[in-house]
Amino acid sequence: MHAATKRGRSVLAALAVVASLLLLSVAAATASLGQLPVYEGNSGFLRTCTFAPPGKVWGCYVRRLLAKIDRSHDPADELPRIDRRAHHVGGYIETSCHMMMHQVGRMYGREHHVTLESLQRYLPRSNDPGCSAGFGMGLVMYLAPQIYDLNPTAVVRMCFRLPTRFRSYTCIHSLGHAYMRMVHDQLRYGVRACEALPDGQAPDCAQGAFHDYWLSLSGSDGTHRNRAASRSARVVCGRQKPVFVRPCWYRYFLTLPPKNSPTHAHGLLRLCRGLDGLQRSGCIAAASLIVSAVPSLQVQICRGLTATDTLSCLRGVQVQFLIGQPKRQLALVRMCGRMKARAHAGCYQWFGKTLAVVTNGAFRVEGCSQLASRSGRADCIAGARTLNHALGTFS
Repeated sequence: MHAATKRGRSVLAALAVVASLLLLSVAAATASLGQLPVYEGNSGFLRTCTFAPPGKVWGCYVRRLLAKIDRSHDPADELPRIDRRAHHVGGYIETSCHMMMHQVGRMYGREHHVTLESLQRYLPRSNDPGCSAGFGMGLVMYLAPQIYDLNPTAVVRMCFRLPTRFRSYTCIHSLGHAYMRMVHDQLRYGVRACEALPDGQAPDCAQGAFHDYWLSLSGSDGTHRNRAASRSARVVCGRQKPVFVRPCWYRYFLTLPPKNSPTHAHGLLRLCRGLDGLQRSGCIAAASLIVSAVPSLQVQICRGLTATDTLSCLRGVQVQFLIGQPKRQLALVRMCGRMKARAHAGCYQWFGKTLAVVTNGAFRVEGCSQLASRSGRADCIAGARTLNHALGTFS
C-alpha cells in the first residue's frame, strides 16, 4: 500500500471520530454561544476564573484548561478527566466547555505541532460531547490547511471505508468546516470545495460549510468575521443551487436563534411565512430542529402541518438521540402511520433511511420488517436502501 494511501486513511479515520462526537452534541454546543451564568459550586475546579473581571472569564478558563492539558502530557486521557470534573461542577464550565475547547484544541495543535499523521494520538478517549468533543474539533480546525489539500475523490472513498455509515457521514460533513477555515470563511469558496466531492456527497459537506458561515457572522468559535456578509438565510440560501438550499438553511436557527423560538406548528409557519418550494422546505426543517430535542415530540408537532410541510419538518427530527434504543426507534417510525395519508410514504422512507444510518443498516431488518403495514414496510425498506446517499439535512 502506498504511504500516501495509508496516511490518508488514518487521517480520515481520525477526522470521523472527532466529527461523530460533535454532531451528537450540536444543540448543547450551540447553546454555549449565549450568555450563561458563572457558577462553579464548591469543587474548586478552576474556581479562580469566576472572580476574573467581566469579559475576562472566558479567556481565564481557556488559558487554565490549556495549561492543565499541557501538564498532563497526555490529552487523550486528561480530557475525559476534565469532562468528569466539569459535569460535577456544572454551571458555566459545564455548559461552555465544548466551545472553550475548540479554542484550546487549536492552541494545543499549534503549540505541539500536531499533524494529520499524529492526530489519533491526541484525540480524547471519550464519547463525551462536552470538553472532549470540543477539543477534538479544535485540533481538526487547526489542521484545516492539511485537510484542504486532500484529494476530493480519495476523501470520499476513505470516508466510506470507515466502519459505520454514521461515521462516513460525519467524516464528509466535517470537511465543510475544515474547508471554510482554510478559505477564511468565504462561503462561495467553501461550498465550491464541497462541490468537488464525487458520488453526490457535496450536500453533506456543504451543510458543514454553511454552519461555519452562520457562526462567522458573530466571529464565534474562531471564525473570520465578515461584517458585510448577509445575516439573512432568505437571502443567502436563495442564492444557492437547488441541491444546497436545504443544507444552507438547516443550522440557521440553531446558530442564530429567533427572538421567539417555535414550540408548536404555528411557530414554524410564522418563521417561514412567505417562502415556497425548496426555500420553504429548508426553513421548515431548520425550525423543526430547534422546536424540541425529543424526537417523538418533534414528530407530533410536524403532524400539525400540511403533508408537504410535514415531510420537510421531519428532516429536523433528531434521530441521533435514539442511538442504541431500538424500541424507541421502532416507536418513532410507527408514528408515520398516524400522519396525513399523503405523508405516509415519505415519512417511512425518511425514517427508514436516517435510522438505517445511525444503526449502520440494521434498522432495515430490525425495524422496517416489524411494521404492520405492508406499504409501510416497503417504503421503510426503500428508504433504508438509500442510506449511502447524501442526507442534506441530518444532525
